[in-house]
Amino acid sequence: MMAVCAQRPTTTGEQAVAATRRWGAVVALVAASGLPAAAAEPPLMCFGNEPSWSLALDRPGAARLTLGDGTETAYRGSDTRLEPLRERVWRGNRDGGADLVAFLREADCSDGMSDVMHPVVVRVSVDSGRVLAGCCRVVAAAAAPAAASAIEGPVWRLTRLRGLDEKALAAVADGATVRFEQGQLQGFGGCNRMAGSYTIDGGRLTIGPLAGTMMACPAPAMAVESAFTKALAGTLHFRVDDGSLTLAPEPNGEPALVFAATAPPRLEGVAWEVTGYNNGRQAVVSPLTGTVLTVTFENGAIVGNAGCNSFRAAYTRDGDRLTVGPAAATRKQCKSDVMKQEQEFLAAIESATTWGVDHGMLDLHRGDGERVLHARPAGKP
Repeated sequence: MMAVCAQRPTTTGEQAVAATRRWGAVVALVAASGLPAAAAEPPLMCFGNEPSWSLALDRPGAARLTLGDGTETAYRGSDTRLEPLRERVWRGNRDGGADLVAFLREADCSDGMSDVMHPVVVRVSVDSGRVLAGCCRVVAAAAAPAAASAIEGPVWRLTRLRGLDEKALAAVADGATVRFEQGQLQGFGGCNRMAGSYTIDGGRLTIGPLAGTMMACPAPAMAVESAFTKALAGTLHFRVDDGSLTLAPEPNGEPALVFAATAPPRLEGVAWEVTGYNNGRQAVVSPLTGTVLTVTFENGAIVGNAGCNSFRAAYTRDGDRLTVGPAAATRKQCKSDVMKQEQEFLAAIESATTWGVDHGMLDLHRGDGERVLHARPAGKP
């Protein structure tokens, strides 16, 4: 269950419309007293559960609201930003004059379904008087291809961090890593995983707000992670030379962070045991107790166990890009909840478009950046 979730007002229809009009008046007041939104506002994907919905704010002047029944509505509108509150308001309408208003506040937001904290809290009002509440994540922005090619692809392991004792860094068993790919950053700080967006302009790397898990670890790891995430922020100047990546606040200045490229990740030939999969309702969930979900990539085919039946699906790979065909499964019948899990699991695999391996864990994602599957090598804790 989400801490903040979609809800229907308990008022009558007339009261709901009046409430929406009052909210619209508030938006107008905020718009009058606020500032125009910054041109570089990050693209967002907002979502909520029970009922499932999503709002894409990934293109200037446009929004797409999708409800759980698959209904999609496009809106045209604009932002107003109220900087003292770290909040912006997006307001738009579709043909016929129907309005949509979204309040977007920069604050940690739990989706209630995973341990990831998202960087934006959202409230959405539509013309029917319905109110939706949830979280937003930053989605990938396009990077300049020529400059990006030098930094993207490898998993970079942190070897030096200005102001941090190298012995402290070496004491963190799993180390700290970061990977840049198609405008999306994935990293590990020594205790928690992080994700966010970035852009590249020549030799400048600009990193957007980072979201991440919120585990607590022993002091050495937390000290490294705190220093790492503080340094990995804002605009940095990068240089790649002979398998080494340096990031510095100033051009040709003293490096704040130094990384070494690690060995390429391996997808094929490993039996992966699934620890989480996307249930199709904007949530990554663990397999049901008593069931084991597995996947193995080999010779152009994904084979494994879906909890009740074994399955097979064709795939092709180009770098970290995947194209997965329809999955065919055997026809054994199990309990209804197991069969529902199987259906959701196979649908998740079919939707995968990218893959990566981070600290030995397999990560599959969809084209919009949403996680599809997380898995570890079979037999490992």
